[in-house]
Amino acid sequence: MGESFDNSAIQLMNQDFKKKEPLSLEDIVDRIVPRLNLKLFLLFLSALSTIFHAAAVTYVTALAGNIPYKDWECVSDSCEALFNNASAAGLEKDFFSQNTVCGNNLVAATDFNWTTQKTTFTTDWNIYCKYEAKLSLISSIYFVGALLGLLCSTAIFDRIGRKRGALVGCVLITMGTAASSAAPNYQTLLVLRVISGFGLLINYTGSYCWIIEFAPTHLRNLVSGCYNLGWTLSYLIMVMLGYLIDKWEHLYLAVSGLCVFSLAMFFITPLPESPRFHLVRGRDSEAKKTLEYLSKISGHPISFDTIHLVYDKRIQNYLKQVKDFMKYRSMLKRTLLCMVGWFLVALITYAYTFGWSKIGTDLYTSYMFAALGGGLGYILSILVCRVLGRKQATLFFFGSVAVMNLIAMLDVKLSDTWTLEHVASLLGNVGILGAFAMLYLYTGELAPTSHRGMVMCISSSCARVGSFIGPYVSLLYGVTDRKIPLALFAGLSVCAFVAILFLPDTTGVGIPETPKDIEIDREGKEGFDELKDISDGETRIP
Repeated sequence: MGESFDNSAIQLMNQDFKKKEPLSLEDIVDRIVPRLNLKLFLLFLSALSTIFHAAAVTYVTALAGNIPYKDWECVSDSCEALFNNASAAGLEKDFFSQNTVCGNNLVAATDFNWTTQKTTFTTDWNIYCKYEAKLSLISSIYFVGALLGLLCSTAIFDRIGRKRGALVGCVLITMGTAASSAAPNYQTLLVLRVISGFGLLINYTGSYCWIIEFAPTHLRNLVSGCYNLGWTLSYLIMVMLGYLIDKWEHLYLAVSGLCVFSLAMFFITPLPESPRFHLVRGRDSEAKKTLEYLSKISGHPISFDTIHLVYDKRIQNYLKQVKDFMKYRSMLKRTLLCMVGWFLVALITYAYTFGWSKIGTDLYTSYMFAALGGGLGYILSILVCRVLGRKQATLFFFGSVAVMNLIAMLDVKLSDTWTLEHVASLLGNVGILGAFAMLYLYTGELAPTSHRGMVMCISSSCARVGSFIGPYVSLLYGVTDRKIPLALFAGLSVCAFVAILFLPDTTGVGIPETPKDIEIDREGKEGFDELKDISDGETRIP
């Protein structure tokens, strides 16, 4: 009797289950967010505000540590003699330069005094000429901290969540940047920059994974582009603050204020934790609550009384995730190629960023145009991606960087302020930041959901190695012909172009949920096209 009752109950449960429509998480998100309305826009905007400080913290040393090689005056007889000789030869306009100071071993406070109204830590701590590598180290050590943070955080996003992981990173950034305003010496600032870098990439990468996982397929490109525009806005604010603030300590303090704003937005924004994270942790009830909340805001409410959310209940082991790269060769191949792309795009990006004082003639004009160029690059990434698709758009931007750097090698003076090298480098900056934006989106779609946190962190770690090298590349302008670094940028762009050629296109197809989804057969052929043909109920989400 009891056995008969149990069988009947199971049959009723199976009938009820069959009445429900089996849908994957991505199917549900696409259904409940068919278009972007005002409420959703404000929701995403509040979440995007959590990275409002990112570029300002990253680039602050470019202005706070600028070496004013053109702003000084002679105070010794030997220096005056050099000036008189230059004047007699009609070269007085070029006298106040890095070449004069460094080529004649002039000593600050002995042979010359700085006349700039803006104090920097380089003038306070006598960092110039043969000690200029210390400035590059201040800029680069930040990315060492970022690398350490990412290596420590490969499991954070899949353990405590995308949002909470990003929040932890933001707290560290705020503390490190605020304390930098009171740094008494070079060594202390080095340590504080490591702390800031340690937190920022955890914050930035975690926020990206958190926000992009709420975006439906047709809005993913737009949301990704807007996310990167937040970086541009932060960049512009940093340039404005650098122009208005005369003391480097106050500049760090102002940037820490941006960090406090971003930190507050984590608590203000109503965007909850990613439903994908809940499913990775096997918490389907939490994921359903989040999806129901999102559906109400979008104006397309759903009920799980008629929907069956299909996924694998599996809490992953970190060591197993690492072993999966050897087991699933297609995922390993994609990750390695993405690592190459991220390394090269970061190296070129930060070589540009910390080299504008060498390329351009006016510091703030160069950085302002570079910031605006970054915004243009991010906007173009949205438009070009829509027209060409993920892969072709990424190839387009890397190709444009190679071309612009080859053009920049030509010796053409356009005016007293502008040269062809300066203009072409600014256009190359647009291209490399467009490629940067595309790689964020592209890598997130290439990586399976079950390993996305790890793949993004590994790729970003490679970018941090490139970021560390980038500021040192600008030193080449002072020790060799300018065409050498430009040729280097062009060659590296071609290498990145070739690496992307071997990746599949993700345009208009589903995001792989497990490594199995990107394996078709034992030869490890790419299988994105087959993901499109998987029927409802067969898609498996970890």
